[in-house]
Formats: sequence, C-alpha cells, structure tokens
Amino acid sequence: MSKQAELDAIFEKISGEYGRLNKRQQDFAIREIGRTRGELSDLLADYAASDGTIKRNRINRIMRDLDAIEAQIKRNGTVALDEIIAESATWTTRKINGAVTTVIGSPVIAASSFDRVNRDALRYVTTRFAEDKLVLRDRVWNLAGDLRNELSGVLRSSILKGEGVSEMIPKIRRVHANETWKIKRLVTTEGTTAYRAAAAYNAARSDVVEWVKLNDNPGRHANHGAHKCYELARADKYKQGAGIYLPTDSEIYSPHPQCTSYITYVLNERWL
Repeated sequence: MSKQAELDAIFEKISGEYGRLNKRQQDFAIREIGRTRGELSDLLADYAASDGTIKRNRINRIMRDLDAIEAQIKRNGTVALDEIIAESATWTTRKINGAVTTVIGSPVIAASSFDRVNRDALRYVTTRFAEDKLVLRDRVWNLAGDLRNELSGVLRSSILKGEGVSEMIPKIRRVHANETWKIKRLVTTEGTTAYRAAAAYNAARSDVVEWVKLNDNPGRHANHGAHKCYELARADKYKQGAGIYLPTDSEIYSPHPQCTSYITYVLNERWL
C-alpha cells in the first residue's frame, strides 16, 4: 500500500470516529439546553395554588418569567456550541497530525502551531454567515426563541384549561423532546464544519500537504445527489482530479447544513 493510500484509509477511519464524537456532542448540547426544564418546573410550582393549578391572572407574569428562561437557553446553548466547536477543532488537529506522523514520520504542522489553528477554526465557525445569512449566535437564539414560543403556548393553554402543574410538566418535557431535532441539526452542522475547517487550516500551514480532497458521505441521504457536497466532490476545479481543492477554498468547509463530508490530504510528492 502506498503512503497516500495508507493516509486515505486512516482519514476515512478518523471521519467515522468524528461521527461518533459528534453524536456525543449532540447529547451534550441537548442536556445543556434542557437544564432550564428544572428551573421552569420550580417556577410553576411557586405560582401554583394548593390544588396545583395556576390562576389565570398570573399568566402575564409567567410569560414575562419565560423571557428569563429564554435568555438562559441562549446562554446555555451558546456556551455548549462554543465548547463543541473548540473540541471538534482540537480533536481534529490532534488526530490528523497523529495520522500523518504515522505515515510519513512528520506531523502536518509543529505542535507550537496547534493552538493558533484551533483558534482560527473556532473563529471561522462562530463568525461565518451561512446560507441563512445568520451567524452561529443568531441560530442559537432562533432555537431558543422557538423553544420559548412552544413553551408559552403549552403553558397558556394548560392554565386556561385549569390543568395542574403535574399535568403541565409532561407537556414541557414533550416540547423539549420535539425540539431536539433542531439541536442535533445545529450540532451536526457546526461541529462538522469545525472538523473540516480545522483539517483545512492545518493543511494550509503545512509544506507536507499539496492539496486537499473533499469526500462526500453518500450513505446517509436518499437524495444525496442533490446536495452541494456531491457536486463539490465530483468537480475538477484545478484539473487535479475530482474533489481536489486548495486548503484555502472555503466552499468545502461547509457545503450545506448537516453535511458529513470529510477532507483528506494529498501529500507533497517529496513525502511519497
């Protein structure tokens, strides 16, 4: 097996490992954003009368208190996503440098440059404007607003119907459960963007890597052929072969939301 083929195989394995890490990151984000459920339950208990119901004249006060819950969701979500992105970048830098060292006996970049690369990846992911014209903070805030609106509707309806707090709690849980797909989508999109960006930023600072290659992940979606990563992975932009790009070509960092494509390295000939 050639050095290039050996490296390609290791990078494909790393992609699978990152997919498993991202699943754990999704669970982490769901837990962090869901921590407000306990605060909301305590809040409702404070408003409840002896029979467990909440008087209608307290609805407006509860709606105002939901503003504080929404703000907490925004804070928890922002902190969680920042941690996930930083972890993804750091993990990627460590993994790919280990892989390249295994194959050619030299890392992609010197260890002294790791922190700078990881900071650059974090900055890119948190400040980039995606297809929705929003930055990461905006998307977290939208998620918090959606969750708040759903909770508001459930609580208002329950109070008007005379339901007790014990009947409201399961409904609150269901609202959080129904919103988890948005959290998973956000973590998949932002985490894997950090993964690809960190791989590209390492390559851009190296004399070991000549080009990078975008590899799509066709097994996840029935309509994969309509995705941008499918197109990019088959394009021959520089007449170097399908999916070959410069590490600075940012279109391969985040081809589309929830994209699980991954980047591999094309080694400089003198390392082969």
